[in-house]
Amino acid sequence: MAVSLTAMLLVDSFLLPEINCWPGRKRKHNELFSDSMKDDPRYITNNTTTASCRANGLRGIYNAGATCYQNVVLQSFLHNPLLRNFYLSDGHQSNDCQVPHCLSCAMDDMFQDFYALENTNGYTAANILSGFWISEKKAFENLVTTKEQDAHEFFQFLAEELHERNGDGKKPEIGSEHSCNCIMHQTFYGKMQTTTTCQNCSGQSNSIQSFLDLSLGLENVVQKKSKRTGQKKPSLTLQDCLDEEYIKYDKCEYRCNNCNGTQQAKRHTSIKRLPNVLSIQLKRFEYRHGRHDRAASKVDNEVKFPLQLNMLPYTNRVRNHESRESLELERSCTYDLLSVVVHVGEIDTGHYTSYCRVGDQWFKFNDHKVELASLSDVLGAQAYLLFYIIRSLA
Repeated sequence: MAVSLTAMLLVDSFLLPEINCWPGRKRKHNELFSDSMKDDPRYITNNTTTASCRANGLRGIYNAGATCYQNVVLQSFLHNPLLRNFYLSDGHQSNDCQVPHCLSCAMDDMFQDFYALENTNGYTAANILSGFWISEKKAFENLVTTKEQDAHEFFQFLAEELHERNGDGKKPEIGSEHSCNCIMHQTFYGKMQTTTTCQNCSGQSNSIQSFLDLSLGLENVVQKKSKRTGQKKPSLTLQDCLDEEYIKYDKCEYRCNNCNGTQQAKRHTSIKRLPNVLSIQLKRFEYRHGRHDRAASKVDNEVKFPLQLNMLPYTNRVRNHESRESLELERSCTYDLLSVVVHVGEIDTGHYTSYCRVGDQWFKFNDHKVELASLSDVLGAQAYLLFYIIRSLA
């Protein structure tokens, strides 16, 4: 069913960023941002055609040596309805772009090939790879090798590069209430608030910072749960990891202006504004610096994650609300699982696959191979990255 733009503003407009609409010149694919008249059954009947099931984005991506870490992120982007709407409605305007080897133009071509062509063969992401290879940015140096890289780092690199091509090219300032209005920020970025409370005078200070994703540590959660349960390898839940980061208070020393000196303080981090698509990294890779080298290990404990995720307990609006008001807030903070990036094997010799939801079905993407997946396959996967979409857009 079509979703009106106002539905994205939900109960508290500050909780979610407003999304702009881009007029389409390529293929009409703006059902997510249609106006209220398109909810009319007569409109739907008169404006519906029987489209081929082949042009639905169900294509694999060939592995160009050791690029499975890129393929899984690209698949997550391809099946993100906000990004799909942007590129299929000519949001980037690649026909007018003058940037050589533009990565956003390459993304535009990929979306067109996946959704406008009736082709189920594997896709070669040559233009996207070359965009990174040609780049002179030091951060992209590792991407030119044939060595396996981190899918989370590639997600961050890709988001930053697409922001620069579609936005103002500047990173959002820490503490700023304003952020870029590009598609990447409208899709993935939220705002975090850190509150420090002086134990001597109870004075508080707040700092606000934009975030692209939530990186959740596993090792401390494993140690605490193992100590509490006596299990050597306890199973965790996503809520366990979120509670560790956004429910507890940390003790710290704090330079208090009211007390004019250093005092003991409590620090708490919460989410001030939720993104439309919530990206979560489960930090399975741990690195320790030794005397002569750096040791790496993988935390392969099971982490159970839900199909629906309520993020209200982790926002700064969870307290001081009546039950009815809290119920409305909870509805506005509910997410549905959109895609899962999985890492199997050892830290240096492993492999990435992904699961993406297409309508009511789940599909597994293993480089160029695509197959139907069961819900138990998805929920039983060893997740590394999770992408949740706010329910009003699901």
